[in-house]
Amino acid sequence: MDDAETGGGGVLKVERRDGVLWLIKSDPKTNNGISLAMADALTEVLSAACDDASIRAVVVDAEGSGFHNAAVMVTEIKPNLADLTPQDFETIAAAGHRLGGLIAALPMPVIGVVRSGALGGGLELLLRSDLLYCTHASRFKLPEVNFGFVAAWGGAQWAGRQMTYRKAQEFLLLGETMSGRDAEESGLVTRSFADVEALDRHVAHVLDRLRLCAPGSLRGTKQCLRAVWEGSWQEGEAVEHREELKAMATGDFVRALTALKGRNDFDYVAGKPRPKGSAR
Repeated sequence: MDDAETGGGGVLKVERRDGVLWLIKSDPKTNNGISLAMADALTEVLSAACDDASIRAVVVDAEGSGFHNAAVMVTEIKPNLADLTPQDFETIAAAGHRLGGLIAALPMPVIGVVRSGALGGGLELLLRSDLLYCTHASRFKLPEVNFGFVAAWGGAQWAGRQMTYRKAQEFLLLGETMSGRDAEESGLVTRSFADVEALDRHVAHVLDRLRLCAPGSLRGTKQCLRAVWEGSWQEGEAVEHREELKAMATGDFVRALTALKGRNDFDYVAGKPRPKGSAR
């Protein structure tokens, strides 16, 4: 049900607004870190969302200062870090890859919102978003090399592909902090904004714009984009061919082109045309 808040293990607020699933990290004790409780809550909600056709987009946000902290589960598993075992390491690594895989597998667009910054595992999971927005004042860091770890929740792979390779080398090998403006320039985030107000306005615009995008086409396009990384261009073209046939079979193009003839856009959420260029 829209506008209803559901469970999130006490550390995650889960809300529906106009068909959009908002996952709002709400754990001031860990500065919205990826604790065991946070990982469990995210896993439960993301697993259910994958097959929920009523969800048209997912937004990952954070309360308080809007910071997405790292994998604090490390100290929860063993307060004395020297006591960590190989099995503990496997548990931590597997948890991050499971969460990252769930985010990447969602058929609807995923939007990450960073109001002040993201660190370590918190950033690595956000890199799985389809669209990632921040403020100029945001600060990003993958400090694993400074603490004897590797950015192994997908950070090296995703940052290494999204950024220019030289910038990714510097970012990951030195463990230095990057500003929101630099993150946009390097390709780590989709776009950076002057302040939170401008960020929120843009997210609202994007969510409204997504109303004009056919759900089947969004699912198919996400598969096509994934193929860019996962195989050859010949394999990618085969995915495009398959997804085009699936999208056309929905008949959404008939409604869209009929609306266009009337100089309208088609709102797939409302199920009817609306005047071109109008905001909801």
